[in-house]
Amino acid sequence: MSHTLTRREWLSRSLTIAGGAAAAGSGFFLTPVIASSKLSRRVPLRMMYNENPYGPSSVTRRAMRMAFQEANLYNMEPATAELKALIADQVGLTSEHVFIGAGSTEVLNVAALTYGRDGGEILSPDPTFEAINDYGKTTGAVLKKIPLQDDFEMDIPAMRKAISAKTKLVYVCNPNNPTGNITKDRRLRPFCEEASKKALVFVDEAYHEYVRDKNYRSMIDLVKAGENVLVSRTASKIHALAGMRIGFGFAKPEIVSALEPHMTGGLLNMMGLRAALASYRDNDHQLFCRKKNDEARKVVTDVLDEMGREYASSKTNFIFFHTGRPIQKFQAEMEERGVRVGRPFPPYLDWCRLTLVKPEQMLKFVTAFREVMS
Repeated sequence: MSHTLTRREWLSRSLTIAGGAAAAGSGFFLTPVIASSKLSRRVPLRMMYNENPYGPSSVTRRAMRMAFQEANLYNMEPATAELKALIADQVGLTSEHVFIGAGSTEVLNVAALTYGRDGGEILSPDPTFEAINDYGKTTGAVLKKIPLQDDFEMDIPAMRKAISAKTKLVYVCNPNNPTGNITKDRRLRPFCEEASKKALVFVDEAYHEYVRDKNYRSMIDLVKAGENVLVSRTASKIHALAGMRIGFGFAKPEIVSALEPHMTGGLLNMMGLRAALASYRDNDHQLFCRKKNDEARKVVTDVLDEMGREYASSKTNFIFFHTGRPIQKFQAEMEERGVRVGRPFPPYLDWCRLTLVKPEQMLKFVTAFREVMS
């Protein structure tokens, strides 16, 4: 029997097909649009990129929709200035202390470009977030990596000893990625103050908003004090704007003036700027995401404790734990059960970095994990 489609039915089917086609052609970074609950059960849990599973807040989504009205305008500079002023005010700095990049990765890249080119030495713990080292390689930087201690603590005595006349940049990620643990303020602060007299100290605080530990403090006050310190943060994590590419660098104005002209991402996009402006004013969503993240972390640590698996003390939205088997094998076995987990982080090739998802989604992980580990 023939059936005439209504306009609404036609539009609904067209959007579903278009969404699926777009997802199929865009690589593995995009979760496809799913039209039915039956299909949604087959979509793997994304527990590998440290994304926020809740997405932007309703306030932020509204700001993003309104940003379409500016899509035809070159309004990025006024919006960028507004965002700089907001972020600077929130941390007690001036706009001259802030620059904005296409994600904090661009801030990392421009620091590597400026300080690492032509044989400049970049010193970092190992393992850590590798973006600055990876980009440094392309600029001719010399990379010096200091292994973490057995308890995943940064080996500060070894880092201090490794600084030489050739060292141009010292990189610290706190909390660290992939381990998720913090370096306590009483250890990190004296090191940053000392090292900044010899080289630029870059403190990556991508997961700053997740931390609620009395032993942790941001290094932004060293920026306020005029030290040779650069701090980066991002809207990609607790603000759930990873696809919008908004990141921040905080440094004294002389450093900002030296770095900002080398930004490689061109002009920022209006939707990302408006989204960040809304999200950084929306404290309720941050509190909600932190609370749910803590609940999800407990699900994982409970099962790890039950099964006797070792793990790092995470203060972030991911957890690093010992699988006892090659990570590639563990990845494949978990993927067969609908869970995608993190990539290898040498030299810890039998450890897994697991992104936390919604507490109610964790049952799927726990079930798959029990099967694999049994």
